[in-house]
Amino acid sequence: MERSHDGENLCEHLDRLEPRVASLERLLLGLRDEVRTRQLVVVDDDDHPRIVGEVFADVAELRLELPGTPGEPGPELLVFAVASSHPSPFELGPAIGMQLRAQGRAVFELDAWPDADGAWRPHLHVTGS
Repeated sequence: MERSHDGENLCEHLDRLEPRVASLERLLLGLRDEVRTRQLVVVDDDDHPRIVGEVFADVAELRLELPGTPGEPGPELLVFAVASSHPSPFELGPAIGMQLRAQGRAVFELDAWPDADGAWRPHLHVTGS
């Protein structure tokens, strides 16, 4: 019994489709273990970013944000880790720390970085209102 052209085309299509579906299944199974991205944004019901995890250059940060007023950022908690020094107006690394921010500026910061002797030293900065 010979197949019609339509039957042959359908069989060829299914033969090409099967490996693609298997590849997608493997990809989806891998996502349950790990997701790789440079930025992750979790938004609230009003589409405001509330949790932002981001990696840029050698800086990793996690921000917990409250919605702001129009034209002004809301308060946020920022946790950061800088892998190494890099060219910038500020010496940022290596360092770890956290900031409480309001109206776009840090009002409290606790961080640490190594001195020339390699020992990590804490730094606390508090800004009044």
